[in-house]
Amino acid sequence: TEKPIVPFEGGKAKNIPENTKEKLSKRTYQVIKVIEVSAATIKVEIYDNGQIDGDVVSIFLNEKQLISSKMLTAQPITIQIKVEDNEDEYDLIMYAESLGSIPPNTALMVVTTPTQRYEINISSNEQTSGAIRFKLKK
Repeated sequence: TEKPIVPFEGGKAKNIPENTKEKLSKRTYQVIKVIEVSAATIKVEIYDNGQIDGDVVSIFLNEKQLISSKMLTAQPITIQIKVEDNEDEYDLIMYAESLGSIPPNTALMVVTTPTQRYEINISSNEQTSGAIRFKLKK
């Protein structure tokens, strides 16, 4: 089995280059679901939803790029997110790099927290990125 991608250097996500940040700011994003979490590690698995059609996405957490231009397939892209007390909200944004042969980009995100599992259908196109918001329970 493939090891999950842990896109952190010394516990911190990589800072994204200015041009990527600018790219992210050119589109709006829509929060599809809000999930309340305690400070913990959350596992997110992202699959192509439906037909595998060559959708390519980048994944951002707030303004930090976690995944760069990966194709969605039946095998999940796995991300571990560490939620800490110093931030109240974390927006996980799915940015469409290419829409594949059947627009828009559609994905199934399976979110596993220490207490629950969620299956969320998310889509992104060239105007809007889909997002999930993790809200820290205080």
